[in-house]
Amino acid sequence: MLKKLLSKFKRKEEKKYPNRFLKFYYENQQRLNKERRSTYTEKKDAGICVRCNKKALSGIVFCDYHQKKQINYNKKARLK
Repeated sequence: MLKKLLSKFKRKEEKKYPNRFLKFYYENQQRLNKERRSTYTEKKDAGICVRCNKKALSGIVFCDYHQKKQINYNKKARLK
């Protein structure tokens, strides 16, 4: 019984991070990703480009500019 009580008060091991930004990200990762997903979904449903706030092309989540950029990103990735 004493072990159970002590285990509740056991300190968490502090992880070392290279900088404070990564520390914040990893400690709040779940909340941040949830916010990003909700923003993406809202923009997608509203027909707004998910990378900027311009009108998205029909059936695509990007505006004309970002769709062209995405095509280039895909070509480059497929060459690897």
